[in-house]
Formats: sequence, structure tokens, C-alpha cells
Amino acid sequence: MLSENIFAISFNSLWSKIIILFIAYFAPIAAMVHVMLIFLALDTISGIWASLREGHKLESHKLRKTVYKFLWYTIAVMSSWMMEHTYKLSWTNLSCLIAGFICFVELKSIFENITRITNEPIFTRILKLLKRKTTETINDITDDGKSE
Repeated sequence: MLSENIFAISFNSLWSKIIILFIAYFAPIAAMVHVMLIFLALDTISGIWASLREGHKLESHKLRKTVYKFLWYTIAVMSSWMMEHTYKLSWTNLSCLIAGFICFVELKSIFENITRITNEPIFTRILKLLKRKTTETINDITDDGKSE
């Protein structure tokens, strides 16, 4: 009986050390993973709101997809970060690019959900505004170049 308790304590201690090492190793990407989680949560909340507004029923298998998405998104960022640091590819910022792309996809989905909720095409309006501002900036640059 005494030896079983000693084994349990050392086993738990081993697992706690492994978990601590895991957390310490991936600590540099914690902020990226947290931001992805926030974007995913906002997308989920806005998607639920839009679905309820449209009169759809909530289905657990659709909500389960959110958990799978977060799991696979996190694995993608962790894998790219490990590859960057193992093979000294820090100049690529691959994990940042992947996390940024994932957040952009979620942001686009949030805008689509806002459009469903408000019936206002917010994403289209933002793109038109960006296009107009970009065109104005290009025109200003080319006009400045001609006047010299």
C-alpha cells in the first residue's frame, strides 16, 4: 500500500514536470494562441447571434466544430513555431503569418455575421473605403511626381 502511494506521487510529479516543460517551451506563442482564441470566440458568438436572429436552431455538432477549429489552428501555429525554431527559420515568421491568416479568416467571418445581423454589408463597405483611399493615395503620389 505504501509503495503504491509513492509510485502515484512520483508519477504525478513526472507528469507535472512534462506539462511545465511543454508550457515553458510554447510560452513565446501564447499571445498568438490567445488572440486566435478571442477571434474564434467572437466569430462563434456572432455566428450564434446571426443564426438566432434568422430563426435557426442551435445544433451541438456545429458548436463542436469550433472546438475542433481551435484545436487544429493551435496545432498549425505550434507546428510552424517548432519548425521555425528547430531549423533556425526565425527570419520567416511563419507562425506569425499563419496565426495572422487564421485571424483574418475569422475576422472576415465575423464581418459576414455582422452583415447577417444588421443587414448592412460592412465588409463590402470597408473594402470600398480601402479601395478609394488607396486610389487617392496613388493619385496623390503620382501627382506629386509630375509636379517636380
